[in-house]
Amino acid sequence: MDYDVIVVGARVAGSLVAALLGEAGHRVLLLDRSRFPSDTLSTHFFRAATFRALRQVGVYEEVQARAPHLTVNYNVVDGIAFPEAVDRPEDYPFYMCVRRITLDDILVRRARRTPFVELREAAKVTGLLKENDRIAGVAWVEPSGRGEAKARVVIGADGIRSYVAREVGARAEHEEPVHRAMYYAYFRGVVHVEGQGAEFHYRGNSLVYCFPCDDGLTLLASSVPITQFKEFKRDPEGMLLNELRSMSALAPRLVRAEREGEVRGSGSIPGYLRIPWGEGWALVGDAGMVMDPWSGQGIDQASTHAVILARRLQEYLGEKVDWKTAMRAYHLERNEFSYKTYHRTCAYAADLRPMTREALLRRGLI
Repeated sequence: MDYDVIVVGARVAGSLVAALLGEAGHRVLLLDRSRFPSDTLSTHFFRAATFRALRQVGVYEEVQARAPHLTVNYNVVDGIAFPEAVDRPEDYPFYMCVRRITLDDILVRRARRTPFVELREAAKVTGLLKENDRIAGVAWVEPSGRGEAKARVVIGADGIRSYVAREVGARAEHEEPVHRAMYYAYFRGVVHVEGQGAEFHYRGNSLVYCFPCDDGLTLLASSVPITQFKEFKRDPEGMLLNELRSMSALAPRLVRAEREGEVRGSGSIPGYLRIPWGEGWALVGDAGMVMDPWSGQGIDQASTHAVILARRLQEYLGEKVDWKTAMRAYHLERNEFSYKTYHRTCAYAADLRPMTREALLRRGLI
């Protein structure tokens, strides 16, 4: 074999898996169609689960120094505010919002300097190699030409439109239709709440995020029912501003805010939970599980799944267990970590109001 593992996709999940396996002495080929640093569609909010994964590959200190520590969970529901401390403060007492052009570059550089990891950027996978009904490698094209390599395992860490998942015919355990659209942009000059807060503003079935992030920018994002997607698509700048200004606790603090860069977004993000393995292949990150971004869980899920997969692959590659035993354990552990969050996100994606009403009732605010 040319490699022990080939990882397709070098963003959060892919770089983490590659670095963890390389540190364990396994030969890894890491491929990505992009060059780094580069951006990707994401509102890049994360919590303790991601911090734990970053610490495992030794980049926690670098990441946590890049952006404000958000120590307040600042919720406003139809004008009723209830700021609270972040979840599980005894673990990591803050949240963070670090742009993907920053976060992904830190992780890619970490993977690149890992022993036994070979990184190829601008490498587009064009085929999967098979031997005896098992995935056994990949073919790709890059600026210098074409390449092929074989490996004991091929990992699809290539996102929501995963080539690997499509080619292996990965089946879904659960699927959820598209319920919401999300649009966002970066701003300067936003006045923040006292202290550093991750702000969640709810008005009916609409949600606005306000997250201080790296480089002195603030991420402002709007999640709306999918029925409003056509309006957003026609006028993303105007519609985003309308949503931001409709939030009474936020609007006065945007008077001097200036947008930096374009408005980005999507109205085509479904929910799915895929069976994440088969003969010779595994899926991780968005290739294996996606949920509507309203809950801001994507990076926490992807980073944790990467750690689980790397640990189970080390058992298999070290010949402690066979392939099926390792992958069944990965599948089970992934679902144990994600099941509640995934189904809660799907349950409220169509209508946030039952969730916000319950939150107000629980706190005695209505």
